[in-house]
Amino acid sequence: DAEHRSEGQLLSKVRGCVGGGAPIPGEVNQELVDTFGVAGVVGAYGLAEFPNCTCEWFDGPDVGRDVGPAGPGVDARVIDGELQLRGTQCFLGYVDESLNAAAFTDDGWFRTGDLAEIGPDDRIRIVGRLKDVVIRNAENISATEVEEAVLFHGSVADVAVIGLPDSRTGERVCAAIVLTPGSTIDVPTLAAHCIELGLAKYKCPEQVVIIESIERNPMGKIQKDKVRDAVLRAIQTREE
Repeated sequence: DAEHRSEGQLLSKVRGCVGGGAPIPGEVNQELVDTFGVAGVVGAYGLAEFPNCTCEWFDGPDVGRDVGPAGPGVDARVIDGELQLRGTQCFLGYVDESLNAAAFTDDGWFRTGDLAEIGPDDRIRIVGRLKDVVIRNAENISATEVEEAVLFHGSVADVAVIGLPDSRTGERVCAAIVLTPGSTIDVPTLAAHCIELGLAKYKCPEQVVIIESIERNPMGKIQKDKVRDAVLRAIQTREE
């Protein structure tokens, strides 16, 4: 009830909360702290290729702000910003062996594709990712796959897909679109188009932001950091 909620005693026997699949938004962590009186959400970090990487405790010093230290038998390091792991639970390799060269370093460490920091107390904080995916409800959505579907729409001259923070799903799929002259487009129309092309419903864009151009590097690769900046500017301008 409201009285217990204000006292942080909604469920008095709850010792802690565990989250995984995607970083826990700070506002969600704080809401659980305020509601249940727990220290925070224990971050459980792992991958399909390397499960159960970290070992956090309900009374850890930074619960809800990092994912704790590497678990027993797991070695962790950060090279050029990327978290790399080594341990007995690491998978042996992909069925398609051509993928293994990019998945492992020359000295045998697994490349997670996640950007991280390891503090002096060996606690790991995930700060971003190298892989171009949107993590929605713990599902990895390939930005490239969505971009390919969106580009087939006649109103779209160019597109870049990014993930934007979402308090409910972790991230939402946002399509930054350059329109063809005289065209318009909205989310329902675009989603229906993508589904018609065979894209799963949960992968469809949930937000459309119109921008003037999509910057690419000399090799033609979309510069997602600059696209993100353009999207945030467009959203801010629209809200003013």
